[in-house]
Amino acid sequence: MVANDVNTHHRHVQTRHDETTALSSSLPLSPQLSSKTLLKNQDHEFGQRFMMALNIAGVAFSLLVTVFSLFYVDVFLRVYRLPLHSYSTGNLVFTVVNTTNDLLGAWLLDAAATRMNRSDLIGIAGSLFALCFLTPFFRWNDPSDNETHDVAHFIISISMYDTLYSFTMILLGSLVIDNHHLTDKERVNFMASGKILNLFAAFFVARIGLEIFDTNDMHQFRIFLVLLALFVAVLFLVSQIMIHYHVVVHWKAARIRFSDVHRRQTHTPKRTERLKPQQVARDFWRYHNFWAWIGMELFLESQNSFSNAFLKTFVDRLIHDAGVSREGCDWLLSTIRPLGLICTILCYIPIRRLGYKKVYPILFATNIGLCLFMWFGADHNSTGIIIAFLIIYPAITGAVASAGFHLVMSDMVLEMKKMHAVDGRLDEASLAGLFMGVNALFCKPAESILPVVAANMLDKLDFISEENEDAVQRVLFKLLILPPLVFSFIEWISWRRYTLTPAATNQMREDLRKLEQKNTSLA
Repeated sequence: MVANDVNTHHRHVQTRHDETTALSSSLPLSPQLSSKTLLKNQDHEFGQRFMMALNIAGVAFSLLVTVFSLFYVDVFLRVYRLPLHSYSTGNLVFTVVNTTNDLLGAWLLDAAATRMNRSDLIGIAGSLFALCFLTPFFRWNDPSDNETHDVAHFIISISMYDTLYSFTMILLGSLVIDNHHLTDKERVNFMASGKILNLFAAFFVARIGLEIFDTNDMHQFRIFLVLLALFVAVLFLVSQIMIHYHVVVHWKAARIRFSDVHRRQTHTPKRTERLKPQQVARDFWRYHNFWAWIGMELFLESQNSFSNAFLKTFVDRLIHDAGVSREGCDWLLSTIRPLGLICTILCYIPIRRLGYKKVYPILFATNIGLCLFMWFGADHNSTGIIIAFLIIYPAITGAVASAGFHLVMSDMVLEMKKMHAVDGRLDEASLAGLFMGVNALFCKPAESILPVVAANMLDKLDFISEENEDAVQRVLFKLLILPPLVFSFIEWISWRRYTLTPAATNQMREDLRKLEQKNTSLA
């Protein structure tokens, strides 16, 4: 699923990229029809085949994000030996660049959706993402005589990856959140099914990568990365073909026939009004639930992406250096993400019963309790307790963030559509992509705060050498505990202002359906 999991300094690395549901449809769903009925959207049939195509694209997305989030920090700091102050500076620069790119990409995506279907871009976006994924891992190994060249490669390569990462995530995510014909139960079931696929895929590529990754010889690892990128590009193209064509295999005649879905459509795409920048800005400015969400999400995104990006560093310096074998650490690293996906699947159970609005505060309280226990009951030498924390904290935090993100976005897009309908603006373009773009506008800069702080603190201790091992471990222990402890309090305060509940969204969905029917009858 998409925007499957998303998490790393991309939390998305872990959090968002697993989730993708169905495509937006401009036709109201009658009470007698189930989501399995082939409904017509703007260009394509909406049914099981389309959902399977989105799952394939989501798995492809998750494969790249898993490998990138696990290795990119190690590659730049240990293989390329990029100075920590350069790493810190580069993070700040590419955050500005990529925040701008995210907002621009979301705008272009929603603008294009007024004349075409977003799903038409899956193949090309996924293939470009696979290509840009390779750029951080291919470079001269030894530091350059001129440090500027190394910093330039860091900024450019990470920016290329992150730009295509964000665009693909927003593309797949907008197909999830812009469909309001699925019930909450159907949407949750679809997301959970995608998590199961990602569970095995993430474990498989993590184990292979950890087996062949060697800081002294990157040759085999780079071959693995190229093969992975080619495989992922093929998966994205297969997803595109499944969306656009019915594939019929004639075994006796030994031929394959592609039936173009476009030619079978009887529904004429509805062209919506073009996006107006001033009106879009006013819509977001007056939308209080969105700002309550941002106040919580930017801190959750920051702590989650930092935990994902520095996970291998925490394991290597706090666990491996404490005497745990390399093989044991590799097994821990390769199982943490699948455990997180299992937690995400299980997280849908309380979400279905209580609603995500009540699940988030439970997460905040749990993280506060875990961090207080670590602060008062353990230290940097408590290897067993640190292992338990590294298993529990990323798993539950990533699970709630991943499971809740697209549900929250979907409900806010629904409320925005109702606001448009009440104002008599039913023909205006959907802002599904821009919801994720504006979200990135605030969350991406927040993601760079903790890496910059960590880099500056570790640089003072000469992180690369082993002379100050005890001091480095003390700092890493604090960096592991303090961010979730402090941020969870802030997240809880901001989340209290969020008002969308399952009952409220069900009522909005019904009100919007009536307004659309009324507008159609008047037309």
